[in-house]
Amino acid sequence: MRGKREMKRNYTPFAAGMVTMALLFGLIASSFAANSKDGEAADSGTVPASISVGMFLQQQIAPGETLTTENGGAAPKVLAYADTKGETHYYIEATAAAELFDVSGGVHFREEANQLEFGAAPYENADGQMEWSNELRVVRERTDFLLAIASDGKGNRILTGGNVPGSSGAKTTLLADMEPEDRQAYWARHKSILADKPEYGVSGGMYTEVDPAEINVGSLSGVSIKDREFHSAEEIRETFFFTSRLGKYAAITIENTGAAEAEIEIRRPHTIGGDSDMFTSIYLPAGEKITRAFRIDENKPLENQLQLKAAPLGEGGVTLKLTNEQYRSGK
Repeated sequence: MRGKREMKRNYTPFAAGMVTMALLFGLIASSFAANSKDGEAADSGTVPASISVGMFLQQQIAPGETLTTENGGAAPKVLAYADTKGETHYYIEATAAAELFDVSGGVHFREEANQLEFGAAPYENADGQMEWSNELRVVRERTDFLLAIASDGKGNRILTGGNVPGSSGAKTTLLADMEPEDRQAYWARHKSILADKPEYGVSGGMYTEVDPAEINVGSLSGVSIKDREFHSAEEIRETFFFTSRLGKYAAITIENTGAAEAEIEIRRPHTIGGDSDMFTSIYLPAGEKITRAFRIDENKPLENQLQLKAAPLGEGGVTLKLTNEQYRSGK
């Protein structure tokens, strides 16, 4: 990942003059055809449409809504166009469509191909040159906890962190191949960047993490898994799906039943692309249990996944007992 800059969601990546093309050709949504009864899209061509856009019966774009570009310009999010038969078709502006369908990195204009790219992004390579990739290049984790084994030129082994130039003689190594004291140093450094408890109020997609005490436990509406045990020598990955139809709160209860402390990471993967929204990564001592609770925004039904990743911070791998529930209301 060295040399690759962090790519942020970019909703205004077009140079002046490309906006018109984005409006006309950048639609990834369906073209909704309907008879024009109010003359909204007249023979004069494309005009802003005074309709809303919904998804799963939830309004996502209000009638006449516009987006604002970085240079302060405004553009309609929905256009109407009358075809040669007088039938009206509706088009969603490209950047609005990328946001609507939860595309990582938004949409970018690739000049050399005269093409709009959804889910692909430019990145800076190790030589400082810009390249394109069909996978988002995202640096979202600190690297100073990484350990590399280096030599001081006198036959002594040195532990170092971060990205180490190959010319230094350093090399990364698998945990399983490290000496026991090196593994302990790795885990200690990794734990040092983790929190002991979640930060409430962090949002991603349809979820906002909240204090579990906010949930009305008497309003339980569904259980996906109950006290199911998972074990891995390296890491556990589980993806959960929640729906606003079952209520306003989602809860994941995590019990560390292993012998070692565990790193617990929860993220909300984007619908399209390789990026995700991160919630607080914590460490969970052996024998302890925690419930991560999330308030659900029913207006974002497409963004309904939560992914849990757990890794050991000591010998013996990671063992968890997981429960996944949903509740209709809060207190």
